[in-house]
Amino acid sequence: MAIEISREELERAGVVAGCPACGDPASGALDACGRMAEGAHGARGAEHTLPIIGIVPTFKPEDASLELPERYVKAVIAAGGAPIVLPFAAEVSIYETLLPNIDGFLLSGGQDIDPVRYGEAVTFGKAEEVAPGREEVEYLIISFARQYDVPVLGICRGMQMINVAFGGTLYQDLGEQASCEGHWQTEDYSKPTHHVRIQDGTLLHEVLGASDVYVNSMHHQGIRDVAPGLVAAAFGEDGVVEAVEAPGLSFVAGVQWHPEFFAGDGGSMAPLLARLVGEADRVRHRNQRCRSCLSIMREECGGCFPSIRFAGSTKATNEQRG
Repeated sequence: MAIEISREELERAGVVAGCPACGDPASGALDACGRMAEGAHGARGAEHTLPIIGIVPTFKPEDASLELPERYVKAVIAAGGAPIVLPFAAEVSIYETLLPNIDGFLLSGGQDIDPVRYGEAVTFGKAEEVAPGREEVEYLIISFARQYDVPVLGICRGMQMINVAFGGTLYQDLGEQASCEGHWQTEDYSKPTHHVRIQDGTLLHEVLGASDVYVNSMHHQGIRDVAPGLVAAAFGEDGVVEAVEAPGLSFVAGVQWHPEFFAGDGGSMAPLLARLVGEADRVRHRNQRCRSCLSIMREECGGCFPSIRFAGSTKATNEQRG
């Protein structure tokens, strides 16, 4: 025999409640998974919580540790986000649990990307320290973002990873392959020394409101062929691609410099981090978003990356975008 309990009884028991700010009972509706559904107020009053930004750290193979400079965390907090540092794990269930609960992603700087990921062998000695596990996780994140239109900001290596994940290639070493020097400044990294031209009509131009900016620079690899589905949004004076973005998505973008140095206290790059967090907030309030129903199917296919498909999660589609 089924026992019916009225909403009033549930409210008196504290099981169902309205929005903590306005008491709107609509926020207490249940979704198909039996969890608080997101309507005008989101699950459990989600409009009163911060969007969660997952940050990918560097993996240090010498002592199997994760490393993340605090400046990334501070930049996300200054922009109004709640940062969490992501793990590297072999268990797919970890990411089936984490990804639907994260509203945006930041891919940090770090080691080189293995040239095998874009169909090349290591031909330049500097491309030595790579992190295969990190590359797999970042590819998973980017694939997830493309399918469900979740915002991603790639910084330095993170920009390069976005390009490779979309099918582009890199210079393994700018000096040896492209005769481009001066991309690793000797001045303190908090000092903008590198001139970059931003393309008119791009999202980056809209966000920063400028066509010419001075940034820091600390990289020896760079984008060679811009991937299908991406456009170059900025160039250095020597023609090196300094930023890319995906026009078909709300906010998937990468910059070759390190904006986190200039993102706090109204710094020149604060709008870039603010846009990431703003788009993540939009994702957080997406109607009827189920935050725990994700299945990841990974299949080796002999290519640079495995084939990855998703089922469930934030939208009722299983076709990867882009």
